Amino acid sequence: MSTSSSSDAGFTGLEAAVVLLAFVIVAAVFGFVVLQAGFSSAQRGQSVIHDGIRQAGSSCMVAGIVYGISATPGFVESIVVPVGLTAGSEPIDIATVSVRFVGQKHSGIVSPSLPLVGVFPEPGFWSVQERVNSDADLLLEPGEQFVLNISPKSLVDCRPYGSFAIEIKPAGRAALRVERTVPGSIERVNRLD
Repeated sequence: MSTSSSSDAGFTGLEAAVVLLAFVIVAAVFGFVVLQAGFSSAQRGQSVIHDGIRQAGSSCMVAGIVYGISATPGFVESIVVPVGLTAGSEPIDIATVSVRFVGQKHSGIVSPSLPLVGVFPEPGFWSVQERVNSDADLLLEPGEQFVLNISPKSLVDCRPYGSFAIEIKPAGRAALRVERTVPGSIERVNRLD
């Protein structure tokens, strides 16, 4: 009987070793799958973060003083906004920019003028009044400035002490929001703060 019990004990040890080896292999495969899923998730998260930074950082900024132009007493009829790129951002095709005028009593889309460059816009339109340090294309590139002239359709928010915002949004990028207040006394050319 002692011979059969010692052969059973040896067989049980071999079974335990095989089961232990199977657990180690399964644990290694499971660990590899979990690590791979974690790396994949981290890469997706990094991609989302980089896209967000690119959109937020690749926008335009106000590159000077914002003026209000008045030909009619009592109203600012057009707003002149010089824009440039933020540091390290990619060029913006100015033809793809959308402009929105938002006031306390009126808001609406301001359409691009045709032609876009060198014209004084009609009410409800915007144009590129001037290009500074620029070549002949419509790409706003580092070191360049485009002076936008925006004429809202409704002037109800452009009276003395009126306040409004202009949202300039390049396609696929963060919008630039320019908030200003009309001064109490309106001249032909008014600095808007």
